[in-house]
Amino acid sequence: MSVPNPPSEAFLFHALMDSTADSIYFKDRQCRLLRVSRKMAQDLGFPDPADLVGKTDVDLFGETFGMGTRLDDERIMDTDRPIIGVIESRPLGNGRTNWTLTTKLPLHDESGEVIGLVGITREINEMRQTEAALQHLATHDSLTNLPNRFLLVDRLGQLLARARRSGTDFAVLFMDIDRFKEVNDAHGHEFGDLLLRAVANRLTKSVRQVDTVARIGGDEFVIILETVHQVEEADAIALKVLHALSRPFALQTHRVNAAVSIGISFYPQNGGDADTLLRAADYAMYLAKRAGGNRHMTCLPGLPRPGEVLHEG
Repeated sequence: MSVPNPPSEAFLFHALMDSTADSIYFKDRQCRLLRVSRKMAQDLGFPDPADLVGKTDVDLFGETFGMGTRLDDERIMDTDRPIIGVIESRPLGNGRTNWTLTTKLPLHDESGEVIGLVGITREINEMRQTEAALQHLATHDSLTNLPNRFLLVDRLGQLLARARRSGTDFAVLFMDIDRFKEVNDAHGHEFGDLLLRAVANRLTKSVRQVDTVARIGGDEFVIILETVHQVEEADAIALKVLHALSRPFALQTHRVNAAVSIGISFYPQNGGDADTLLRAADYAMYLAKRAGGNRHMTCLPGLPRPGEVLHEG
């Protein structure tokens, strides 16, 4: 069945270039723009697509990004092979990043010679933001926003690999809030959550930026101290944590004291893998808690060594 008075190919092409939600563009062998869609011109701040004719990616996006895309474009045209679904990122002037999904195809003349390329680019910022949010949820504690057990073990694995190569030592601090159940029973779980957030904040401020503070469940926290040269360095940081948490917390209308029991293990003295180091620090913490809490125990070869005690009041 024939269609009466079908639209011309030129009409259909112009309709596509004016109404598509993607950025479509054609380039010549010198990587200069021959034609762009209205969407692309609008995104780049040009009222008329014709204003972009003759420009290159270097002109539009700067030397770093423009030269990178030029190399890709030249390879496509020289090899006569397309690239399909490549994710690209371009920093914007406002500190954000623009993420796109791009497909580029060689453009041939009637004789089959490559005379340029055609590209189709779609912004995927929302998808990337969703992926980043899901990744953050999978690796961070939803209450305190600290790394969770999954991310903690991953960072321990990376640190172990670096330590084996460089021969450096590091320490793991395992801690538990003393009598946290009593706080929940007296004030409720919502108040307990406020205390956990406040403790997380003080822990983060008590260590170096290179160190990791994680909440691995309940009222249990772990700190990874990178590059510890002496046992006394970890002892000093444990004592700093005890001092930081000894100050009362002003939460809602209450002032609450929170102390912790801390166990410390060392690589390589107490283990060569993440699970062993965590278990050694956990055991030292258990002994610190059994000794009355509000103190730290250092796990040296053999039995854990008692650390300093910070008494309340």
